Amino acid sequence: MNIFLNNLVTLNQIILQNAREQFPDISEKHLRYRAVQAVQADDLAAKVCTEVVSGETRYEIATSTDGTSWKMMLNFTLSRQVPQIPYVVLSYSTFGNPEEMIFDKVLKAGTDNTYEAELELNELSQRDALLRALSDFDAQTTLVIAITTDHSIINTITDPKVFYFAQNYYPYIYQGILPPPARLQLTLLPLVYHNVAYNYYQDYVLKSYLYYLPDTFEVGLGTDLKPMLSFSFSAPENATSLDQVTVSLDYFLLPKVNQDRIANARDQFLQKQSDGKLVPFANADTLTLQLELPVGKTEEKNALINLQSGIADSFTLPVSQFVTIWDALFSKSQQSLLLKGEVEVQFTGFNPDKLPMKIALDDKYKDKPLDFITQSAPVDISNTLTFKSDPKAYSSSGPRPIARMLVNISNQTFELNEASPDHDVTVKVPVIDLILHPDKKTVYKYDVQIRYVDGSKTDLNNQTSTFEIIYVP
Repeated sequence: MNIFLNNLVTLNQIILQNAREQFPDISEKHLRYRAVQAVQADDLAAKVCTEVVSGETRYEIATSTDGTSWKMMLNFTLSRQVPQIPYVVLSYSTFGNPEEMIFDKVLKAGTDNTYEAELELNELSQRDALLRALSDFDAQTTLVIAITTDHSIINTITDPKVFYFAQNYYPYIYQGILPPPARLQLTLLPLVYHNVAYNYYQDYVLKSYLYYLPDTFEVGLGTDLKPMLSFSFSAPENATSLDQVTVSLDYFLLPKVNQDRIANARDQFLQKQSDGKLVPFANADTLTLQLELPVGKTEEKNALINLQSGIADSFTLPVSQFVTIWDALFSKSQQSLLLKGEVEVQFTGFNPDKLPMKIALDDKYKDKPLDFITQSAPVDISNTLTFKSDPKAYSSSGPRPIARMLVNISNQTFELNEASPDHDVTVKVPVIDLILHPDKKTVYKYDVQIRYVDGSKTDLNNQTSTFEIIYVP
């Protein structure tokens, strides 16, 4: 699984921040946290609880159905105690109109300041509204905790502040309200910007809605502002050659939108449709990622693609191609196609739109490959070393006959003596050292203790050799 999907809570923060920048609220709708006048609480904070399931950090949000009704359950915590059981309200926008759903049950859980909330739905229209509120960024959904007092209602917006969850990244949330098939009816409306025609799609039913696509996809930045790209190496147990090692690249791309283009398209559309609004697509009938790899253009069949949230993908290659891939991350040549590609967006009845994407890093990272290597466990290959000693060294006729020699290397100790003057030993060599420093010879470190026939001994510690046949002493 892509490493950036291990913590979906953090990933959601990154997705939401990018969505605010790339898909701003063109129609300038204002959020209404509740229909009644409320006071925002400065000292009260609310947060949806999280849990770890199969190594993946998740929000404690779930949905269920019995076939005729639907439920949404979630757990949240408050930063301080409150005297009353709070109200929980899902506030969202439907085509620009503020809407809300009030949770039917709110119970205090065993832990202090932790609550369980349950929303019950009995109509298909309610289920579809909930689905839209959770999966459409344009709905600008928030989860509001409201506390009544004698004089007013105190509100606080729950973290995450925007209650948006892309379906293909958070499938566990949607298990009880599975989305219906896409039923958008669209008409193609090309609009020219800087002498280039871009495809937009007008909703045939809601003609004031004009859908648009992002311009490109680029490597996202994590909460630590580090590019969301990670290499890892793997090899079978007891591998003896780099030919048996593979390298995997996990990456996460975020959609990028030229805001000037969108503003220009809005102005053009308003001339045709006075109440027109531009809305970003989230999905399509088919989304396909084609990526240029050393073997040629390749369809990344396991890529998770969302036009608003981004692309999570990974691929695996022989480790001999690591340097080629690393160099391609910094290539500025227009002729170089490696790690470039396109997202093919297909709507039924139309020719596919092809959106460019690339996996690239800033030049400041060129000498820092270790910053992008993530290993859960060391990856090594096994080398066989042969230690040899001179049989004559054990002869009693010599000037100072040796009884035996003890050799320690890689936490392994063995004995050389007259009966066994030679010994083979297997040592592990870190793959990363061999990959990052291919011209540097591997240095083997070992200790030797010589025990003489007369009972004396000599310690030779911190001995080194770059050869795989080593003579001692």
